[in-house]
Amino acid sequence: MTNLHFPTLGRSLVAATLCFGLGATMASAETWRMATKQPSDSPEGIVYDFFAERVAELSGGDLTVDVYPNEQLGREDSILEQLELGTVNIYVEDSFFLQKWVPEIKWVAPHFLFQSREDWVEFTRSDLVQGWFETAEEVAGVRALGEPMAMVRGPYRVLISKEPVESYEDISNVELRMYPDELAIDVWQHLGADLQMLAWTETYQALQSGVVNAATSPAALVEAMKFYEQAPYITRTNEFWQGLPFMMNAAAFDALPEKDQQALLTAHEEAGAYSAELMAENAAGMQALLEERGVTFTDMPLEPLFETMADWYRERDAAGELPEGLLEAAIPSEG
Repeated sequence: MTNLHFPTLGRSLVAATLCFGLGATMASAETWRMATKQPSDSPEGIVYDFFAERVAELSGGDLTVDVYPNEQLGREDSILEQLELGTVNIYVEDSFFLQKWVPEIKWVAPHFLFQSREDWVEFTRSDLVQGWFETAEEVAGVRALGEPMAMVRGPYRVLISKEPVESYEDISNVELRMYPDELAIDVWQHLGADLQMLAWTETYQALQSGVVNAATSPAALVEAMKFYEQAPYITRTNEFWQGLPFMMNAAAFDALPEKDQQALLTAHEEAGAYSAELMAENAAGMQALLEERGVTFTDMPLEPLFETMADWYRERDAAGELPEGLLEAAIPSEG
């Protein structure tokens, strides 16, 4: 009896051991869902795919990031709910969306206030701005992965229009596609633009149909979104500088093994460096390419615009309408 049962017991133990090992391996593998607005073939989309590939490589396949471009998982309001719940793990977009939880963060990239990206990045590292990101984690459990502004959008802003805009006074003739951001709305209304609230993915059709005659955009997305086909004048504005925080569900990150956390952090750092290189290359080649397609680039003097807006910010600060300490953090000489 004993001799007859030992082989059977041995086979059972081996099978159980193999199943346990396979189950442990399968349990250690995890897939994260990453939501974005941009097409996968846009410069930003290319960087997002690079990030996902590096995460898989650096984690040894234990962590996979599935990228969902073009708002495939829903519009912003829906994504924010999913991000907070953890059904979406990462959402990559301008930090303006954090206004849902941190109203003051609408001031993270003040329009027409910083002359250089370097000055703006220094501002985002101030205690004031870092405190806003900390509040988002406290309120919603949402945290930035790595350096929040490492991922470059832009690298600068342009205005795409059906008619040339040769001075900031011409903005009063513009019917502009706008997004639901209070500061952006206030700024462009102050400059005289007529605003139409539209999703980014609806902008091309709105230009085509005449609902709007202009849109703002990062330079690197002008070609990918093809807005120039309907609005053949492009003006560099340096409206504001942009970084794209990889905002993630903090609890999901904290639950990962340390090596997978490090894979995310390293992949994000590499993606940030790649984005800076790619956006600069794209912007450099974009003008020559689009000029061949009949697009006209207009030069608008920017100094009068920035001077006008600096006065507007000072007036709002004096009226108590800016977050306390914003101008001091943005322009130390104002302190």
